[in-house]
Amino acid sequence: MDLNEKAKDLGREIRKTDAYQELERAGENLKQDDQAQQLVQQVQEVQRQMEFSQQAGVQPDQQQMQQFAQLREQMQSNITVKAFMKAQEEFNNVMKEVNEAISEGVTGESEEGEEE
Repeated sequence: MDLNEKAKDLGREIRKTDAYQELERAGENLKQDDQAQQLVQQVQEVQRQMEFSQQAGVQPDQQQMQQFAQLREQMQSNITVKAFMKAQEEFNNVMKEVNEAISEGVTGESEEGEEE
C-alpha cells in the first residue's frame, strides 16, 4: 500500500470517530439555525475589521471592541453555536493527537523525546 492510500485510510478512520460525527451533526444544526448563523457571521465580520485595523497599524476602537465582546457573549450563550464550538474543539484535539502520532512516526521520537 502506498503512502497516499494509507493517508486516505487514515482520513476514513478519522471520519468514523465520535468527534468527527459530532462535528458533522453540530455543523448541520448550525446550518439550520438562522439566528446562530447570523451571530457567527457578525462575530467574524467584526473580527475581520479589527484584524484589518491592526494590520494597518491602528488599534481597534472601543466601540469595535465592545461590539465584538457583546457578539461573542451572545454567540457563546446560543446553544447551537456553543455545541458547534465544543464539537470543533473536540475534533481539533483528535487531529492534534493524530498529528503527534504522525510526527512520532516520522521522527522516531515520542512527545517526551524518547526514541522508539
